[in-house]
Amino acid sequence: MTKKNISIDASTICQLRCPECSTSKGLIKNGLIGSGFLSFQYFKHLIDNNPTIQEVELSNWGEIFLNPEILKIIKYGYESKIKLTAGNGVNFVSVDNEVLEALVEYKFGYLNISIDGASQETYCQYRIGGDFNRVINNITTVNSFKAKYKSEYPKLAWQFIIFGHNEHEILLVKDLCKEFNMVFNPRLNHSNFSPTRNKAFVRKESGLNVASRDEYKTMQKKSYKRPCCQLWYSPQINWDGKLLGCCVNKWISFGDVFKDGLDFCLESPLFQDTKLMLQGKIELNEMMPCYFCPTFQQINEQPITEDELKVYCSFIHPAESQ
Repeated sequence: MTKKNISIDASTICQLRCPECSTSKGLIKNGLIGSGFLSFQYFKHLIDNNPTIQEVELSNWGEIFLNPEILKIIKYGYESKIKLTAGNGVNFVSVDNEVLEALVEYKFGYLNISIDGASQETYCQYRIGGDFNRVINNITTVNSFKAKYKSEYPKLAWQFIIFGHNEHEILLVKDLCKEFNMVFNPRLNHSNFSPTRNKAFVRKESGLNVASRDEYKTMQKKSYKRPCCQLWYSPQINWDGKLLGCCVNKWISFGDVFKDGLDFCLESPLFQDTKLMLQGKIELNEMMPCYFCPTFQQINEQPITEDELKVYCSFIHPAESQ
């Protein structure tokens, strides 16, 4: 089985305490996923044994820059001609200067930096324990290295989850994005934490034309996000090798890619049956992680179609549009 893109969590540990995050709630540490870091040894093993891989997404449940071997991972990815990305998000609070330079020197693909505010006062209401000024300093340092190396990499996006307490800073954030050569990447809040207040303002200035995920579903006749498609375009792997399929699976593993191999796990009957179920070809059962998934239950949509998969598989992250 030829697989060009995969996602593997470089870290499921985070130093922040965002109120609605499964990591800060302890759901990750105490469940199937557990707390840990992707080791360089296993990363190298995975890349060396799967020469068709071209792109690896490293971010999901934790902060990748807490991984003590992240520099070696970045360097080996570059040497192996692998495009590394952090599109699911990084908080970018604690990053060694050596790593900041390596991101540029080794042409890290892009960073989606989670900054929900244009000031420390606003930012820390959700990113509890974060330091807005340190994040901005790290972005400034990366840009200085980009100038030094005359490089466009890594491309940068400012991920801004829109809350009621930060919506007034949308225009400030858009100005800062221009200043720091970042793409403005607004996101709709997934919880009831600090819902939007001035909905008309949010619809207009965010560029999303909606002020909530419910509005999006009403307007678009589909859910805001559909992680189920990830089983096709970039199957998720846990830091310890468990094949999870999608980025929200916290219940059942499809196998151990470090022990049994990536192709073996992707071709397993359970993984293949789950894909068939998502396409509406067989019934859901309790052997599949989707059976326990509230996201899957909330989606409650038509089966995944070939046309939908084409859209997801050709998705370009906002940072790449620079």
